Amino acid sequence: MTRMIAATIAVALAAPLSAPAMAQDETSEVHFPRGTTGTTMVGTVTGRDIHDYVIRAGAGQVMKVDMTGASSAYFNVLPPGSSGEAIHIGSTAGNHFAGTLSEGGAYKIRVYNMRAAAMRGQRSNFRLSITVTGHAGSTHGASGSHQPGAGMKGSIAGIQHMDGVAAFDELTSRGFRGVDSFSSGNTLYGIYYYAPTKLCVQTTSAGGEIVDIRDIQTHPNCK
Repeated sequence: MTRMIAATIAVALAAPLSAPAMAQDETSEVHFPRGTTGTTMVGTVTGRDIHDYVIRAGAGQVMKVDMTGASSAYFNVLPPGSSGEAIHIGSTAGNHFAGTLSEGGAYKIRVYNMRAAAMRGQRSNFRLSITVTGHAGSTHGASGSHQPGAGMKGSIAGIQHMDGVAAFDELTSRGFRGVDSFSSGNTLYGIYYYAPTKLCVQTTSAGGEIVDIRDIQTHPNCK
């Protein structure tokens, strides 16, 4: 009996030590070296940890983020004032983001472990490359009083051979909605839908350029 009681006490004392560690959230301000448009951050997230990288940018500028390292780590991009809503979700869209910013302010690049890795308390090392280019207040592809997509709603004319980021902005301004994206090696594919005419198109991008765009008639998300 004495031996059983001692064993029970030992288990009770050990239990708190085996409980999952509380998440340790960390925030870092991102500053580019003078005269440059980007920087690289190296870090680690363990278990449920979250690391936010805060970078200030203006509306109309182009932000690009790439992350390499542990396959269990991803990043989201949160716009100014967000309470969790993201304009990029790495776990579904991948660890590459490029986009023209619609508003100025403090953006958060939030690095985290996937759920399974977080539950295991996995330690994930990562390398985050961030660039911001262009002038605040400008609109990529705008010239004079012309607005991207003006008079071209539902058209894919002129999209082929455009820069990938500019093409995304142009298709959006023409009324298309991005409904899916995937990759194969270094080739990226995007699916866009124009509801008024039920037009479903696929873009093919390589080396940052749209090399093909075509009507694919149908896709599960084109609805």
